[in-house]
Amino acid sequence: MGIFDKLTGKTATLTPKSALVLSAVTVIAADGVIDEAELNDLAKIVRGDRKSIDVAMEVLRANKFPAVIDLAAAALDEKQKLATLAILCDLAMADGILAGEEKAILQLYMDKFGIPEATLQPIIDAIAIKNDFSIFS
Repeated sequence: MGIFDKLTGKTATLTPKSALVLSAVTVIAADGVIDEAELNDLAKIVRGDRKSIDVAMEVLRANKFPAVIDLAAAALDEKQKLATLAILCDLAMADGILAGEEKAILQLYMDKFGIPEATLQPIIDAIAIKNDFSIFS
């Protein structure tokens, strides 16, 4: 034990909800900017649960990306992993554009969560239709 170990405090433990929030933050911050629409989307996910935000941010500050993906994966069961990935895809595609950074992060989550493309494809198709407002022009 080092002399400063008592000062570092205890690292927060992710709950499934805080793991979802952590994952969402990594996706919406992928381009280096979190805009107002993304904050609104995050608020919908959080549903007033400030503790989940605090825990997610504490874990993010204490761990490097992409190591936080492993932490999120460990906090989620299989059903939660699929739901989280669907939410992440929806967040990333909300503006109708899937940026390179977002695509790379989604791929990391898909791989770490062990979700095959065939399972995710119908979800991606539905999200793509949902966010294609050009059909109304």
